[in-house]
Amino acid sequence: MKMRVPSVNEVMAALCTEYRVHEIPDSSRAWNGPQVIPSPDSNCNKVMTATDASLEVIHRAVNDGADLLIVHHGLTWTLGAIPLPSSNEVEAERVRVALANNLAILALHLPMDAHPILGNNAILADGLGIQREGTWFASKGHPSPLDSSLIQGPSLATEWPQIDTLEDGRLTMEIGLYGRFTTPMNRSEIKSRIQHILGKEQTEPEIIRIFPEDRGMESDETETIAICSGAAGGAVVDAKELGVDALLSGEGPFQSAILAQEADISLILAGHHATETVGPRATADWLNRIAEANEWSMDSQFISAPIGL
Repeated sequence: MKMRVPSVNEVMAALCTEYRVHEIPDSSRAWNGPQVIPSPDSNCNKVMTATDASLEVIHRAVNDGADLLIVHHGLTWTLGAIPLPSSNEVEAERVRVALANNLAILALHLPMDAHPILGNNAILADGLGIQREGTWFASKGHPSPLDSSLIQGPSLATEWPQIDTLEDGRLTMEIGLYGRFTTPMNRSEIKSRIQHILGKEQTEPEIIRIFPEDRGMESDETETIAICSGAAGGAVVDAKELGVDALLSGEGPFQSAILAQEADISLILAGHHATETVGPRATADWLNRIAEANEWSMDSQFISAPIGL
């Protein structure tokens, strides 16, 4: 079998198509799709994926010989503007390093949360053995501007969350999932399962917090749960209105612990970064399958860079 090396542009097009970057609404501070493109027609021999486009991750991608870095959290959250190499922002150093080493960077924020198979929430739900019953936690915004040449057709995945138009013209989509455990679990079992999904290098047992903390870990079997990775821990009331027993997210404001006690719902916080490592891992695996199907000579790997949160 004769293999060929794809271009950076080909790989970015495959990703933007599968993750529906041209359609998924996101915050104005997020920028999905290509963020740094030194040379789109250059060969893409190696792809690295990661949760954050931190300077550490960019240096590691460069040292590993990557041509393309795929991240969940992009280079900046400043009004969606990519910092220029000449700017004084700390974030600009990331761009300088990427450009100096011909490293392209592509971000998939909410598209990586919402993907029905490869998304952070889908993987958390499947890992917990959840029978999905619906979506929740609406995001509002607009898709990021994207060159039409990067869209090659429909996503191969089906059962994406529905996208609706609000009166003000913004789009909205529910990115979280909720459902029922195949077998009810107590708190200790849920905590152990989450650590297994995330991996020990991403989260130690003491990092996973379950509120209210005055309840026993072996009691209170949980039958239903709402899931939204990242920073959805403040949505305790919304989760309670779904009628679920528990809410799993990464982090939330301190008031959430009080609300969880008053609303009689378990709030499980497993780390913003940690709960959003599963999507980038799945993306690397998916790219390796796509490379094999397309007879591409290209390797994809996940960069583990835990931050303790």
